[in-house]
Parts: sequence; C-alpha cells; structure tokens
Amino acid sequence: MLYCPVNMACEVLQPRWTIHILAEMWWGTSRFNDFRRAIPRMSPSLLSKRLAELEHRGLIERVEDKATGKVEYLRTQAAVELEPIIDVLGKWAYRNADSSEEVCNAEPGAFVWNLRRSIDAEALPARRVVIKLHFPDQPKTEQNYWITARPRAPVDVCYIDPGYDIDLYITCELAILVSVYFGYSSLTREIENDRINLIGKASIARSIDRWLILSSFARDAPIGSDVK
Repeated sequence: MLYCPVNMACEVLQPRWTIHILAEMWWGTSRFNDFRRAIPRMSPSLLSKRLAELEHRGLIERVEDKATGKVEYLRTQAAVELEPIIDVLGKWAYRNADSSEEVCNAEPGAFVWNLRRSIDAEALPARRVVIKLHFPDQPKTEQNYWITARPRAPVDVCYIDPGYDIDLYITCELAILVSVYFGYSSLTREIENDRINLIGKASIARSIDRWLILSSFARDAPIGSDVK
C-alpha cells in the first residue's frame, strides 16, 4: 500500500468504538465507568483495550490521583485537533444516514445518560429538581430513569429510584423522545398529540422547552418530518 496520510488516520480511528470514545471525551467524559454508561454495548475489556491503544497513539493521557486511586483519561492536543473532524462526521451522518433505524434502536440507558448533558439546571427552580422518565415500550428493567438537577452542580442520572419526591413525570415511547431530542419531530406537537405526557409541577412542565436543550445537530433537522 502506498504511503497516504488518510490510510494512517484510518489505522488510528478505524477500530470499532474509537470515535465513540473520543466523542465522549469531547463531551466531557473522563472516567471508565462513565464511558461504560455512555457506550453500554462495549465490553469492559474492549474499553480497556481501546483506551490503552489511544494512550499508546498519543491521543489520550491516563492520569491517576495517587491519594484516591481514581483514574481519569484526558485528551492530548492531538485529540483536541480531531474535534472539528468528528463534528463534521456527525453532521454528515445527520443529513445522509437513515435516522429512523437509529431512533428506533436507541438504547434507553445510553440515551438518558447523553440527555443529562442537555438539561439546563439554571432554567429550573433553584433547588434539587427530580424528573422521572418512563418508557413503557421498553423492557421492564429499562423503563424507568431518574434525572436529578441542581443549580451549579452536574446533572445526574439514577437507574434505581433515589427516593426523592418527583417534580415531573415524563412518559412516552423512547423513540418519540429520541426523535424530539435530535430535532426530527417537534416537542410541542408531540405533547399536544399526547405522545409525550407530562405530569407534575405545572411551572416545570410548561418551561420544558427552556430547560431541555436539543442536540446541537438538531439545528439542521427537518422540523415537522416525524421519524416513524
């Protein structure tokens, strides 16, 4: 094979899940268990292997806190330079890939973990707010998720009932919320058509379009063309 920088780039980025990991790091993920939450189909052993490969390639740095033993993975400058490339790849796929299949096959846990980044806690009441998501179309063990938000604190996801009072219940099919999040359908229309049901504090329900921020890719979405 003739020398070609594109081939060299493919050798680095082509192994499965590599771009997923780099994209997660772009969005702020830095710990092993958080990578597992974000990419649940990736086995722990393969995740360890890919992280080691990326470290060997000079794209990430493994940093251990000697006092606590906690390990974080940080991007190097070489990885930072890949951000616009990953962004363009996402926008290309958004315009050209078959979105309906991806929406219908979304994994609830990974989606909610990603969704937490789009909750603007500053647009919610200045206290702990708990939102319960219920996906009745999913297997029983993957139907319920709790999002907790507080001002000036990271938004968190619970996979078991944390025992807090619920401020807002959101019930819908998973594909409906995924479609709204990525801009393929309208939040207002889905609520009006009772495909997304909101029960709880009226002020929080009415302001959902202010505190639930759509994906950055949704700017290019064909609003009004619902994904089936």
